[in-house]
Amino acid sequence: MLTPAGREWNPPGLPASGENVNAAPQLYVLDGSSYIYRAYYGVRDLATSGGMPTNAVFGFTRMLLGLLQENRPDYLAVVFDPPREETFRRELYPPYKAHRDAMPADLVPQLPYIRQILQALNIPALEAPGFEADDVIATLARRYAAEGIEVTVVTGDKDLLQIVGAGIALLDTMKELRSGPREVLDRFGVPPELVPDVLGLAGDAADNIPGVPGIGEKTAAGLVRRFGSLEGVLEWKSLVNGKQRRENLRAHADQARLSKTLATVRYDVPLDLSLADLERRTPNLPELMPLLRELEFAALELAFTPPPPGVVEIYCDGSGRDSGPGGYGVILRYGEFEKELSGYEPAATSQRMELTAAIRGLEALQKPKRVRVFSDSQYLVRGMSEWLSAWKRTGRLETPDALKNQDLWQQLAALSANHEVVWEWVRGHDGHPFNERCDRLAKRAAEAGMRATEESGRAAQQAAELAKKENAIPKATVPAGPAPVRAREIVEYEADADGQLLLC
Repeated sequence: MLTPAGREWNPPGLPASGENVNAAPQLYVLDGSSYIYRAYYGVRDLATSGGMPTNAVFGFTRMLLGLLQENRPDYLAVVFDPPREETFRRELYPPYKAHRDAMPADLVPQLPYIRQILQALNIPALEAPGFEADDVIATLARRYAAEGIEVTVVTGDKDLLQIVGAGIALLDTMKELRSGPREVLDRFGVPPELVPDVLGLAGDAADNIPGVPGIGEKTAAGLVRRFGSLEGVLEWKSLVNGKQRRENLRAHADQARLSKTLATVRYDVPLDLSLADLERRTPNLPELMPLLRELEFAALELAFTPPPPGVVEIYCDGSGRDSGPGGYGVILRYGEFEKELSGYEPAATSQRMELTAAIRGLEALQKPKRVRVFSDSQYLVRGMSEWLSAWKRTGRLETPDALKNQDLWQQLAALSANHEVVWEWVRGHDGHPFNERCDRLAKRAAEAGMRATEESGRAAQQAAELAKKENAIPKATVPAGPAPVRAREIVEYEADADGQLLLC
């Protein structure tokens, strides 16, 4: 079952899921505060008809929905910060994050609605008194990675790169960047476990961590690589280039150690929960739908509304040019079940990809069904709902070359005859959740296909160049002589009563 907060199963008559049953379970942990602010600044000027601001709630819910649909984690949690004044870091260093502006006034009333959305989606919202979200995230990540769970932390916070390691990665959905140890090394110049040492020297202006004056992040990374750690830099400061830099390291040694402590996440947050508490569950629709209606989120309400009983919904879209490579994306929905399909064609027009998407959706149905096909292509919808009967009556569907894309129209006519189909047009790229998903599927399939084609072409070219070089090298001639004769071993086989040799 693949609802916005469920799993994918295989109902009768729909295609098999193709899941890898041997894959490690996936836990996604979201940095809730980071998500909220990205949503708030990413969606502007959105409010209900009564004037209540809803931009952060809408953006948060839409990003969360997209994350679930594209990654389908087995376990999920959203982690929030307590008031910054109540954390242990503020006790250690009162100026910590003190320079940050107060929360925007129009964001404050939206926070309770975000909590209600998570509750209705049956997604745990976690918070630990005295600790920041980073500490809770780090504790969860290390605990479950040690149990063989693949952990993905969804955040744009660079400080959390220090927890990356075996079974733990960071995902920045805004940049579509997944970071492992290699990416951390590229970003900071040191492995993940030494990121706090770099921040201890360089400080972090975003969190008001002071560091050592005159030492930036690049210099700090170079020093940590050279001396192995912040303590190594302080111990061997006499070998550091620059008189002023050496003096700053001597004068601000304790400040550097404090800065490292502030920048280091904790892995010992007391959390009274089990992995089962984080398992993804289906949404509580009786609670969720009235909430979405109150917030006037019609598009999101549609995303969580199951198809009518006994009806398969097929959403389809194609991505192509006047002539060239193209992709298609399809979503099939049946009750609480859902399936995505996508593919690539090396040479196709945009119209052909729209028709191909519908064909692939109908091909996936293994038994006759009541079907509603949705597309933003009027060419497809009008062709199947208005023009097809005339094409059949006048013979254009079968007369060779009497109809553009005739081969695809013929396939659609044959496939749709197996079902009770209604064709419906939707306005494309207008916030429609399934149309936008199909569009993304189609474009990604096209991009992946073009990359594969380019890589295959490069490999073929390299092979041809290598063969050309090998043919250009003169080969040594060997004097002709009698070919060696290999002595053949004489084997005597037994025979049966009819004289047939028993060879084995």
